[in-house]
Amino acid sequence: MDAYTRFSAPVPQHDAERVATLNRYAILDTPPEQAFDDITEIAAYICAAPYSTITLVDRDRQWFKSEVGFGTNETGRDDGFCACAVLQSTPMVIEDTLLDPRFCANPFVTGGPQIRFYAGAPLVAPNGHILGTVCVFDSKPRTLEQKQLHALEALARQVMSQMELRLKLIENEKAALAVQTAEKLAAVGRLASSLSHEINNPLAAVTNLLYLARLDESLKPETRAYLETADTELSRVATVATHTLRFHRQSTKPTRIAVVKLVEDAMTLFEARFKNFDICVDQRLSAGLQLTCYEGEIRQLLNSLVGNAVDAMRASGTLTVRAAKATRWSTGEEGVRITVADGGCGMSAETLAHAFEAFFTTKDIQGTGLGLWVSRQIAAQHGGSIEARSRMSGKRRGSTFALWLPLSLRVRA
Repeated sequence: MDAYTRFSAPVPQHDAERVATLNRYAILDTPPEQAFDDITEIAAYICAAPYSTITLVDRDRQWFKSEVGFGTNETGRDDGFCACAVLQSTPMVIEDTLLDPRFCANPFVTGGPQIRFYAGAPLVAPNGHILGTVCVFDSKPRTLEQKQLHALEALARQVMSQMELRLKLIENEKAALAVQTAEKLAAVGRLASSLSHEINNPLAAVTNLLYLARLDESLKPETRAYLETADTELSRVATVATHTLRFHRQSTKPTRIAVVKLVEDAMTLFEARFKNFDICVDQRLSAGLQLTCYEGEIRQLLNSLVGNAVDAMRASGTLTVRAAKATRWSTGEEGVRITVADGGCGMSAETLAHAFEAFFTTKDIQGTGLGLWVSRQIAAQHGGSIEARSRMSGKRRGSTFALWLPLSLRVRA
């Protein structure tokens, strides 16, 4: 076994943190950018070198944000010169690779560009991690003048400045998106409040009229039945309007309530849809469980989960609901786990990845894209969590949402 096959670029201490820092910049595998291409051109010109790269050292590879003369944008980390350069905070210069036992048998020395000279200035992130280099290399042994080496270091600092600028732009875009989302949610909340009030007032009037109409003893039995059905359906509309208002006005005080009641009340709201869509309900709820929570919000959350399950099973299926005591394994905290599983068509991996994002919906104009986003916010505000898994084929096709909530709750400040 020769010297090179025994050698691979050492891994610096805290390399996982170093790679995590690199990934924060979201620059790996991005298209060419003129600002970086200019730097490699200048580096090659100043150092009179045929090759120049801006190299970022990833977990298992070296990736070139820009290159001059090399003709590729990626190499393995083990064979990398720059993978060795990230071990030091000062430039690494190899005047003749054949005289260096680390690289004398390197495939990029013995073949390919036949590198005989290398100089790399480190890309040092603000937290001190070295992410890669600005480097030049040549197919013949040589030296660099001190002013050339200083220029290479200056160019490395410019690369980091460009990367910091990119990061700030990304963060600003995220902040702007967050503001837009908050504004949309505020508008939806105001609209929900307004609609709820506008709907409830005429509903109350019609409900009273139905009550007065049913007092007429001369009504035929079938007419009375029609009026009672109308009253029931109006009550359902009033319930929906009330839950819409709760989207805008959250509870201010937690209450102690039986988990069975919370779940059964949510299921009751969908009884008509269960019947219309031929949905079979498999419900197992542990008796005696008490939960301290902001009741209106948890009801809203459960309504959203059950409603989504029903929407996924428009052509029959089984809705499985479970509620039982459960301990959060990471903290040992006691709580309640409520699972809602449907036998619908399931979600793709891409849909599942975005399911909890605000305004993401697969229901076209029929969906707001807020239900699951709000549900996760409610769970988090209670110190809980909500997770989802889904399959689009097989015996277990469908989606399952698991909600975990602590038994006790601190009052909001």
